[in-house]
Order: sequence, then C-alpha cells, then structure tokens
Amino acid sequence: MKFLVGPHRKSLKKGSVSFVVFIVLLLTGCAGTPIFSRPVYQDPILLVQLHSPLYKAKKHSAANNHPITFTVQDLQSILQSLNIQREVSFLDYYVFRQDAIPQSVFPPDIRELLVPQIKTAFAKAQPEEIVVFVLNRPREDGIPVITSGGLFVKGEQLTVILTHVETPMTSERKRMQVQENPLTPLSDPDFHFVAGPSQTILTPTATSEFLPGKPSAPTVSIHYKALLTHSPVPGLPLNADSDSLPSSPPFTPEEKLRHLKAWHQQGLISEHEYRKKREEILEAFQ
Repeated sequence: MKFLVGPHRKSLKKGSVSFVVFIVLLLTGCAGTPIFSRPVYQDPILLVQLHSPLYKAKKHSAANNHPITFTVQDLQSILQSLNIQREVSFLDYYVFRQDAIPQSVFPPDIRELLVPQIKTAFAKAQPEEIVVFVLNRPREDGIPVITSGGLFVKGEQLTVILTHVETPMTSERKRMQVQENPLTPLSDPDFHFVAGPSQTILTPTATSEFLPGKPSAPTVSIHYKALLTHSPVPGLPLNADSDSLPSSPPFTPEEKLRHLKAWHQQGLISEHEYRKKREEILEAFQ
C-alpha cells in the first residue's frame, strides 16, 4: 500500500477541495440563487419564513427597512387592497362571452390566518430578508390549492410578490417545490395585479434587482403610508372608463405618460384608448 506524502498529498487535498466547491456551485446553480431561510411559523395550512440571499447581486441596492412594526389593522388594510385579474382563455371570451372579473387576493378568512404571522415576521426581519409565505389548503371539492409570495419594505414602499394564487396542485412534489422556493413560480402565472390607489405595478426589469435569476412573478409596490391614511400619491392608476385623465393630484406630463404606458402594457386599456390619451397629454403639454 502506498501513502501519498509531500506535494502529492497537498495536490490531492487541493483537488478534493476544488471538487467539493464545483459540486456546491453546480447544485446551487441548478437550484437558482441560493438562499438562507429562517422559520417564523408553520402549521399544516400556513408556512411563513424569512429569506435572505447567501450572496448579494452585483447591482444590489440599499437594504430593506426591516425590522418594521405594523399593526394588525394596518396589514389587514394593505392585504385587503390587493386585487388580481385572471387571464381569460380564447374559448371563454369569444365563445362563452365570459369577462375576467377582478378578485381579492386575500379574502377575510385568509387574512385572519396570514396577518398575525406576517406581523411577527416583519418585526423579526433583518434588512437583507424578505418575508415569504405559502398557504396550502383544500378547495370545496377537496383539491389542494396554493397561494404563495413574499413581502418587503424599502423606504415608504411595501412590495408584494405573488407567485401563485389558489393554484391547484395535486402533486406532493410540486407542493414541496413551492414550500422550498416560495418566490419562484412553477409556471407562467395566469393572473396579473389590478392596481388600486397608491399602488404601482412593477415590470420584470424592476423586479430583477431583488429577485436575481428568478422567473418573473406579478409584483406591485404600495405606498403603504398613503394607503393607510387614504391620501393620494403619484402612482394612482388611470381610470380606463374615463375620457380624461384625473386632474388631481397634479401629475407632470412625464408621470402621466409613464402611468398610461404601464396600463397599456398590462392590458387594462386598449390600443385606441392608449393612443387617444397619449395625444391628449402631448397636446396639453405643448
């Protein structure tokens, strides 16, 4: 039997370390951006955790304003303000004439479950952490449905990410995937946010900074202090049913054009409405 000594042993040791590093990088690369998870609450229905990246992205900006204290009433109001609209299939729209109707993301019974644990999570969160949640419960027909996403506060903006909203999942493997990666949708979401007062829809480009390497998920930024005090702020959505832009608050032409473009990209106003209102803004600016 031969024993490796001297430089040969050092080479073997160095090679072993390199192999281990390679395997770690391979595994983390396959799983996406590696994260560190801290548990906050878990029962058979609800999972709440704090997630932080194991390393920062190159363009990582200032940390979140965590820990932060919210009252139960504050979080109830914030979650109650969130609405989505399901995508309508060609068959439903053109054959059955079914229009998509906005729906609440968190109905009262869900808010009762979620709010106390989200409040606790925000109070424990560190600046680099995001509050994530997974709701897993059966529908009336017994099929499991999952709602998952995350929240964080930066400045006066509370950002909400939704990856699934009552998505049917009969596969245990898929449910485990969501629990392990609540901010990664398993497929393209079949819904989009409907912006309300003090809310701004974020584009995939805007979300890439705090979700590097992850698929796009519907994301909305809420000026939560304005929402809670019912005061208007820049970012109010345009009224698609109106022939004129809102006169209050006094937006600049640049803000009006930006908001108008966002609503057009989200499909909330038609091409004709977009062009007509854009011309009105430019004519008024001249």
